Amino acid sequence: MGSSPRSKSRAINRGGRRASTLAEDRGPSKREKIIRSAAKLFLEKGYDNVSINDIIEAAGGSKETIYSNFGNKKNLFEAVVQHMCAEVAIRVDMRPEGTMEEQLTRIAHSFLSKVVSPQILAFHRLMTSIGKTFPAASRLFYKTGPQRVYRLLESWIATQQKSGKIRNDVDAMRLAILFHDMLVGDELLSRLTASSGKGRDAHIGKTVKLAVSAFLSAFATGHARN
Repeated sequence: MGSSPRSKSRAINRGGRRASTLAEDRGPSKREKIIRSAAKLFLEKGYDNVSINDIIEAAGGSKETIYSNFGNKKNLFEAVVQHMCAEVAIRVDMRPEGTMEEQLTRIAHSFLSKVVSPQILAFHRLMTSIGKTFPAASRLFYKTGPQRVYRLLESWIATQQKSGKIRNDVDAMRLAILFHDMLVGDELLSRLTASSGKGRDAHIGKTVKLAVSAFLSAFATGHARN
């Protein structure tokens, strides 16, 4: 038996809804869109100068959507902190390909290039400005930012220690912190305290090369660079 026009219409509508749902699933979620929109506003205006209404205007939706997903502005900001820190961590190139020197150079360059990007520099300035008034967010930043990268570096170093390529008489986490700080010290502070000038990208390359060389010279074992 043939289906009626009404049943066909219902089928088409159901199919249309299914297709629409699938398309939404493939795109960013509403929660993610709110976080990204809020992040942009917080970085541009600061925490105190952004209202829930500003975020709604940028991301769409309603106050109900904001409150059902985050509860309040403070919780939304903490979600932004986690998002921004993850943006750095996921850019770190941890592929176990090539010599130890090649791997460490990729790790260092991918990490440092992201850390000194305009967006992350703005994020650092924001976190510095609200540190005293928003200590919970500062603790979250340290936990999901620097500590997360420390753990990535620690994992790589521990792997090299197990294979006998890096000295195992020094704690892997201490080595991770040391290498991290060799990279970000001047590169980060110089950009946070002064306007960016010419030759910054070349300077990153030199910093990475020197840090990798110094680290391996101090802690690699014998023929371990191969």
